[in-house]
Amino acid sequence: MTRYAVLHGPRSGRRGAGAVGAEVVQQLRAAGQQVTELETATREGAQDVCRRAVEEGVDTLVAVGGDGVVQIAANALVGSETALGIVPAGTGNDNARSVHIPLKTASAVQTLLTGVRRPIDLIHVAPMEQHVVGSVPCGLDALIASRAATLPRWLGAQSYTVATLPEIIKLRPMDYRLELDDRVVETKALVVAVCNMPIYGGGMRIAPDADPQDGLLDVIIIEPVGAASAVRLLRGVFSGKHSNHPAVRFERARRVSVSGPALVAHGDGDPLGPLPVTCTVAPGAIDLVVPTR
Repeated sequence: MTRYAVLHGPRSGRRGAGAVGAEVVQQLRAAGQQVTELETATREGAQDVCRRAVEEGVDTLVAVGGDGVVQIAANALVGSETALGIVPAGTGNDNARSVHIPLKTASAVQTLLTGVRRPIDLIHVAPMEQHVVGSVPCGLDALIASRAATLPRWLGAQSYTVATLPEIIKLRPMDYRLELDDRVVETKALVVAVCNMPIYGGGMRIAPDADPQDGLLDVIIIEPVGAASAVRLLRGVFSGKHSNHPAVRFERARRVSVSGPALVAHGDGDPLGPLPVTCTVAPGAIDLVVPTR
């Protein structure tokens, strides 16, 4: 028997994370598992209950929600023997997509029951002292993420698409200084993203070769293009077809410092804080339950 702790938001009559969480608890118990239900309405409350569950030695902490909920759970797990499980119930669910966790609840629960533990890297972001699972956008992509967060939940992953046009209209290149291990890159760019996972922004395959087990961070830089080209590029990102565009540049490093414009860096869709930030790979920081291959 595996001991699970299931983190989710408040229950409601809608199909939100609370309702999905209650369903996950029911299905795990029906499978004969030991389950503790962690229901909380605030980020601070979620951090506290996750920390306590890890201290009590649960085998798997299950995050039911979007990438922000996954990030909260992951931060509580660093340095512990508890694994992370994910049941997608958010807007983008990009981290689940990146590691092939099913988006349907019943199939995601089956992954919890029959999947395998896989060590994955995280991104440690300073000076915020936070760990991020998937990506840290620091450019136009951060502005889009900020706008998407204000849109209605029912839009789902389409919120990123809807948020794109108003930001494209105001398009302007910005000056960046990047420190990639022992190298310095100074450039004008529209998009600067530090990635551990291949997918972000509601299904965009921004870093198609990113591997959360390789001990490296993938850095994506999109240099200045016109508004029409930017729209075409962003469309291509959903399939990874942007990789060969002359304005797109890929770098890899273990430590990436980003400074430049007065923008707020985001982590897995949530605001982290203003630039500059330093992202450092944390190799094999946590175990994640993923489908068997």
